[in-house]
Amino acid sequence: MTTKEITAFLENPGNAINIINNVFNIVSIVLVMVVFISVAQMKKYSIRMGWFLAAICMIIGGISAEFMSENLTVYNLSQGESGMILAYCFFSLVAPLFALYFIETERAEAGEEQAWDGAFWTTLHLLFAFLVVILAIFDVGSFVMWFAFLLQYIVVIVMLFFSSKDISASVGFIMGCCFPITAAIVGIINNKLQVFDFGLVMLFLIVLFLYQQDTERELMKKRVELSESKVSLLMDQIHPHFIYNSLQQIALLCDDNSQVVKQSIFDFSAYLRSNFESLTNDGLIPFEKEMEHVDLYINLSKISPSRNFEVEKRFNVTDFKIPALSVQPLVENAIQYGIGMSTKGERIVIETYEEGGYYYIKVKDDGHGQKTQLQTQKKHKSVGTQNVRTRLKMMCEGTLEINRSEKGTESVIKIPSTKIERTNESRK
Repeated sequence: MTTKEITAFLENPGNAINIINNVFNIVSIVLVMVVFISVAQMKKYSIRMGWFLAAICMIIGGISAEFMSENLTVYNLSQGESGMILAYCFFSLVAPLFALYFIETERAEAGEEQAWDGAFWTTLHLLFAFLVVILAIFDVGSFVMWFAFLLQYIVVIVMLFFSSKDISASVGFIMGCCFPITAAIVGIINNKLQVFDFGLVMLFLIVLFLYQQDTERELMKKRVELSESKVSLLMDQIHPHFIYNSLQQIALLCDDNSQVVKQSIFDFSAYLRSNFESLTNDGLIPFEKEMEHVDLYINLSKISPSRNFEVEKRFNVTDFKIPALSVQPLVENAIQYGIGMSTKGERIVIETYEEGGYYYIKVKDDGHGQKTQLQTQKKHKSVGTQNVRTRLKMMCEGTLEINRSEKGTESVIKIPSTKIERTNESRK
């Protein structure tokens, strides 16, 4: 084309608008695919990201309808109108899906009992979506249709102000809503300009950025909690009472059996070293390694002549990993507060098996599980079990249940086998 032909082409308002629409459409496709791929690559999906992904699919469907508008025909409508009606129907559903995403965000942060009821806002958005669809069918691209789109996202901003979020925390969402609002205003001024898809893509690009920020903050919070739990657990395991008793019993054996004293010192040293190593261990450890630590504690507990008990191991599965210091505190409770608080208890059973996609670890004693303990003993026991629960939940989504009866106490660790496999693969 010559310079005159290019100038004449650009001077035609219709051609200039087509160029602008094509540029925004292409940019929108690139950005929406970046967002879609980023979400699709996430290893773990939540309910709110399900709504997010559904909204992205609506945007992709709308953009596709815009590009295929020349090949679509609905009744007696022109091909272009048919495609644009379908596109606007897709776009009208984005705001309700965004509302559902935000409602799930509220529930995740504030909790079910504190989160505000989002049914009203979802219903309101669906009504506006229905209105946009009706207007698109009977008067596609009209001033009223674009005004309905504008009201949709004004309602979104009003919803943000009424939520339990602090206003400062909602600034990002509000800024994102400014893009579809601006695009709707452009449509009101000139309904030939099709930039609404770009406004929606920018909104969800900002939402994705905010989601990643929230995820990073949550991850940092969990790391801090896990670090504090590890320190608390270590201090709980190396409490002065146990150290004094162990050293005292070893000292009493010096005059009687030097070989036993030598082995006891080795066990005590290995026990302390294992505790300190757990403080720097951020991953899961093999079950066999945790049992080595348990065996050391059992050997040290048997130094005292007053401690007569047996430990039975029923291991049906051992090739899995668990958080460090997750079984040993349960065995300690069984020795100290199970058979230790009973005149009849003398047996501890440690059992493992796999069932229904979970690994189970059970620690049972035949002492009096309901027997009253001193307040300091109760505090020590509760701190130990709470630390185990915290580490299981954060490191492998495991749980700990403690069942007490007159026949003794049973502690049950339950760990999803699939979660352990994913954890192991991610740490390789």
